[in-house]
Amino acid sequence: MSAIRSRRKRGTWMALAASALALIAAAALSVVGISTLADSRAGQMAGDHSDLPVQRLAYTPTALVGTVDEDRRLTTVAVLTLEPDGTGGSIVEVAASADANSGNSGVLEPLNAVLSVNGAEAFAVDAEALTGVSFDVVELVDQERFAQMVSRLGDLPVNMPINLYDKSSGEQWPVGETLMPSAVAARAVTAVDPQIDDWLFEPGRAAIWQAVAKRVGAGIGSAVPVASDADLPRPADLDSFLDRLFAGPVQYRALSIKPLDDDRVAEELPLDLAPAFGAGSKDSVVVHDRAETLIAMGAVAPARVGAPLEAPSFRVVMGFTDAEIQAAGVTSSDVLTTAVNRLLFSKVNVVSVAQIPGSTVPDHTTFSVLDASTVDGVREEYEKGFGTEIVVEPAQTAIDGIDIELTLARDFLQEVSLSMAPDVTGSTQNDGTEPTTPTTPASDADG
Repeated sequence: MSAIRSRRKRGTWMALAASALALIAAAALSVVGISTLADSRAGQMAGDHSDLPVQRLAYTPTALVGTVDEDRRLTTVAVLTLEPDGTGGSIVEVAASADANSGNSGVLEPLNAVLSVNGAEAFAVDAEALTGVSFDVVELVDQERFAQMVSRLGDLPVNMPINLYDKSSGEQWPVGETLMPSAVAARAVTAVDPQIDDWLFEPGRAAIWQAVAKRVGAGIGSAVPVASDADLPRPADLDSFLDRLFAGPVQYRALSIKPLDDDRVAEELPLDLAPAFGAGSKDSVVVHDRAETLIAMGAVAPARVGAPLEAPSFRVVMGFTDAEIQAAGVTSSDVLTTAVNRLLFSKVNVVSVAQIPGSTVPDHTTFSVLDASTVDGVREEYEKGFGTEIVVEPAQTAIDGIDIELTLARDFLQEVSLSMAPDVTGSTQNDGTEPTTPTTPASDADG
């Protein structure tokens, strides 16, 4: 078992005000104005492209919210983003027990253990490493603060998928639809039982965040859209962020999880993090698929996803309609995940993912390269993963922070469709492990 935290992290430098330190003791830490290397979005490839028109990825404010129980145990992690016009946005939920390394480093750093042992700053650094996103606001919220946050929405329409309960209080929330006052929702979202795998509670806690997004509806409050994202001020705190988030429709999604088996956790959990779980507690850890995470974050906050590698930064564009996807017998996730995994195998940065149904779809997968002098090299490199029929051409537009724009084509959709088709034995094939559902741990899940 390793006692050394050996992962090379993307740097996050955080300035904690004295007033924020006082909030730590009350289980509510607010960190504003994170300066991070992930904000450095210059492309990695050289070349003169000053003659090209420039397209700027829209700026999207971001917030990281972690809910904690009365003992400051982390129960949920939510990444909040605003739309470029400053009203509405998204909630992407990350598991509290998710490994910051996506299971890829040989050393596990579950977010809940990191918070417990190393504190709020380390938690924020690891959340950034896991999601790839830099944050304008970070706050840990206890039951009272969570209830205050969502009270403006009224009772939440929760569709509870499991029999959720809290070990210490004995309070239970059975399967089914119910309306939860904010105080009740706050107790449910912080429910824990240290003696069982924490990920078993994820569906129930997630139902609370999903209800928040649903209850917002078309939007509440007085915040109004701005004319341009350039006019959108960075939020001063979580309250001002929520004023804008709740002012328009909010989309919700939770990243799928793969629980790790006990042997792997015992082998890869550092000694310094083990005390976080306490005597008799279950030290369970899950991983999120790296490709799925980048697809989610690259869709909702492309201008905020970092480029940590000394390698090209990619934007992936998919223009297939729902009808075309369905006719191919796959999902949009199947197609995007296949493409992103192939790019990750080449050790590049994937920072933006755009689904534009109905946009022009080429016959052959196309790489639009910012530096025209690298066309031949790009073709040689990516023929390995995308086939010899790819088209590599100089970009007609310079996208800020993007070296190569990859547009998925009809031949790629056909390839993914064939790879997902049942074989003669009736089994199905794909190029990655399906996410484990919250019923049985994966024996050796990888990120």
